[in-house]
Amino acid sequence: MVPTARVLGALVLFLVLEWYAATSQVPWLFLLALWVVAVVLAAAVYAAWNRRGVTLHLGVGDARPAPGSPVEALPDHVLRAGPMPAPVFEGDGFGLEVALRSRRGTRGPVWAQGTVGGERIVAATGLVSADGWSRVRSMSAARRGAIGATGWSVGTSDPFGFFRGVEKTPDEEVVVVLPKFASVSGLRQSRELDASVAATRAGSGNELFGIREYRPGDSLRRIHWRSSAKRGELVVREYEPPGVQTLTIVLDRDPPSTDIADQMARIAASEAWDCLRDGGRVVLWAPGTEPLPSRDIWSVLEWLARYPSTASSPAEPVIGQDLVTVTAGNQEAADTIELARSRGARVRAWVVGDARFDVDAPVERVGTAWPI
Repeated sequence: MVPTARVLGALVLFLVLEWYAATSQVPWLFLLALWVVAVVLAAAVYAAWNRRGVTLHLGVGDARPAPGSPVEALPDHVLRAGPMPAPVFEGDGFGLEVALRSRRGTRGPVWAQGTVGGERIVAATGLVSADGWSRVRSMSAARRGAIGATGWSVGTSDPFGFFRGVEKTPDEEVVVVLPKFASVSGLRQSRELDASVAATRAGSGNELFGIREYRPGDSLRRIHWRSSAKRGELVVREYEPPGVQTLTIVLDRDPPSTDIADQMARIAASEAWDCLRDGGRVVLWAPGTEPLPSRDIWSVLEWLARYPSTASSPAEPVIGQDLVTVTAGNQEAADTIELARSRGARVRAWVVGDARFDVDAPVERVGTAWPI
């Protein structure tokens, strides 16, 4: 808590009143000067009390889907399993909720300011009740990726503005903007995935699907000791039930531009959506990252929203019956295709851009415009 320039003004007023009272011999001016001091002291006590117990909460209040947003085509049961209150896809607008809460009764005045997605935001109120206070700020169309709140602080004062306290809050992630996607089954040169086995139970079979945390009752023979040592907890191998389609999607380690990375994420999400809605499974992987085996579209979309990842891992992809690479013409992608072909997998590729990419597999070439 620090005094403002108004404290200096009150001190000047006190001295003027004292001087005028002494020279004019008007007794009640001495009382008025003391009242000025009393108000400043009361304001100091109030300001110290006011700054305690006020917390800031930032979140998504609502989402405004843009034309062509995947939200419009997703089934209700899929949306209910997604981020709350609503998923935000690239190009969508959303409402940023700035909420102030008081743990110890009514407080005020209070204000908060900081930056979200590069945009400066200020919110203020004269009163924060026990039920809290909130405002929703409309945010413009967002790009794929995590949007963070940085440099935020909560300020408090007394009603006269004599004293002010500012408390910084930690930076946090507000929302993850997901990549757009749409079915590409009519564009790719491969057979439709078989949906008749969607209800088969996971965890048995002969084909390795991925690894997961150890659960009571799992066989000790299925513990993956190398990954367990690396993670610091027991993990077990999870095998693919016979007949379930597994699609491995491999992306480049380091795309040459943001636009190309965005398009690669969209295509990978579209391939994953076609596979998952037909009862299959997806393994996402980029060189240097840990593979993500998943049967949930939302975990796939979040992984792709954060692509390319800065994490480093020596893990190799889990290659199932089908493998698709989404690349800008990277040699690592070509090597992965050859590895998958040597293991008997069906392979194909998407190439974003016009780079040369010579592989013995079906190739679809696209630009960075969406939809393709």
